Amino acid sequence: MICFDSKPRTLKAGQADGLQPRTLEVFQSLNLAHEILTESCHMTEVAFWNPKSNSADGAKETESGSRGIERTSFVPDVVVDARFKHEITIHQGRIERILDENICRYSKRGIVRSTDFEHFEIDAASDPEYPVKITLSSLTDGAIKDSNAARRTVRAKYLVGADGAHSRVRKSMGLKLEGETTDHIWGVLDFVSDTDFPDIRKRCAIHSDAGSIMVIPRERIPTGEYLTRLYVQIKQEIPTDVNENLEAENAYKVSSKQRRSAITYQSILSQAEKVMYPYKIGLKAGTEPDWFAAYQIGQRMTPEFTMKDSEGIERVFIVGDGKLQMRKIQIKRFC
Repeated sequence: MICFDSKPRTLKAGQADGLQPRTLEVFQSLNLAHEILTESCHMTEVAFWNPKSNSADGAKETESGSRGIERTSFVPDVVVDARFKHEITIHQGRIERILDENICRYSKRGIVRSTDFEHFEIDAASDPEYPVKITLSSLTDGAIKDSNAARRTVRAKYLVGADGAHSRVRKSMGLKLEGETTDHIWGVLDFVSDTDFPDIRKRCAIHSDAGSIMVIPRERIPTGEYLTRLYVQIKQEIPTDVNENLEAENAYKVSSKQRRSAITYQSILSQAEKVMYPYKIGLKAGTEPDWFAAYQIGQRMTPEFTMKDSEGIERVFIVGDGKLQMRKIQIKRFC
């Protein structure tokens, strides 16, 4: 077994941060759960916040028409029958490091980094035992293709593609994502917060007259402080400049990219404070955002997730974001 990764190292900031109860069960069965359960933030309940009623004491509208918010309920975070009654959040880079160390128990080569997948073909005629022929190329700093490095091929019995929403494995299978992408832009921000919001260390769904927010408490970091993740709906219209000669589909992509690229962490925090009125929220003095991004959510799926050889044996598989696409653009890191 060998794993190829285009990144030069484990993730430094951002991206996925949560693990579901069923995933925790799998990690526990593989003896990988101890550090995760010990060092992560556990989420056992969800707080729902909604606009204050007109009759609520002290409910005064702001200039934008917001009446403020109030907590309306708590519900359990996990409602299915599961061994773990909570979800957890922990840095994706830590999960990668734990898996990286574990895979070395089964493979001398472990994870081969800075290596990009190009394409594959099923070629049983030249090698019936290892019929999947895979073409790879080298990357510099995990992002720039090294033009001086010759492409190489490897043979395998099976190929599993976990290369995200823009999966080259999926494209090599001749499959396309089918579905829709919404026009709604969301901002996501990881930071150490300075706030008087009482449920900042709980998972929260906040709906107000000004928009919506999801609050996700994160784990403790080496400084001794705790991260918070905000998912914030960006409601304001963002002007774009699109060449009117472009066909409709390309014009939409260009416009969407321009809108996403205009989002800053300051604009995310500004919108968050509007939604969370009358509470205040901002960066803790002396800190910088850990990571932020702007994205659009698309519910798009492929019609197939496997590919068979001429004898009907499934040889190629796609997993993960090939099924549910969450497009994250304009990733910013502060190191």
